[in-house]
Amino acid sequence: MLFRNVFAFALVSVAFANPFSKRQGTNTNAEILPPLDTLESTVSVIMPEIQLLQDSHQANDTSIGAQVDMLIAVWNATASALTSISPSTGSNTTTPTDNDLAVTIGDALSKVTSGLSALTPAVVPDINTLLTSLDGPIAAAVNAFNVTAPPQSSSFVHILMLDARQFFADENMTQTLTALGF
Repeated sequence: MLFRNVFAFALVSVAFANPFSKRQGTNTNAEILPPLDTLESTVSVIMPEIQLLQDSHQANDTSIGAQVDMLIAVWNATASALTSISPSTGSNTTTPTDNDLAVTIGDALSKVTSGLSALTPAVVPDINTLLTSLDGPIAAAVNAFNVTAPPQSSSFVHILMLDARQFFADENMTQTLTALGF
C-alpha cells in the first residue's frame, strides 16, 4: 500500500518537473512567418528569371547555376532563421494562422518544383548536380519548419506537396522527400 502511494507521488512529481514542451510553449507563428515571407518573395523573383532564361534559350550551366546558388542561399537563410525560433503552439484563429505558415512555405516549394521541372541535361548539362546541391538546403529548411511550426502546419504542407513529390522523386532529391514525409 505504501509502495503505491510513494510510486504515485513520484510519478506525479516527475510529470510536473518535466512538463511537455507544448504545454509550456507559446504561439510563435508571428516570428515564423517573416523568414517564410522572405523565402517566398525571393523564390517568386528567382523562378521567373529561370523561366525567362529557358524561354530565351539562354539556360545553361552558368546562367541556371547562378540562379540555383541564389536559391541555395535563401533556403539556407530560411533554415537558419527558423532554427533560432522556439517551437510554436500555433493558432487557427490568431493571424498568422497555422495554415498561413503552411501555404507560404508550400507556395515556395511548389514554385521551385514547377520552375525547375522543365530543365533537362539536354539544356543544362549539370542540372542533376545543381539539383543535388539544392536538395540539402531545401530539406534543412523543411526540417527546421517541421520543428518550429505547429504540427498542423507540417501536415498541411505534406498534403500541399503531394503533386510536387513526383518532381522531387524524379530528380532524386531524397533529403527533401524525407523532410516532407514521403
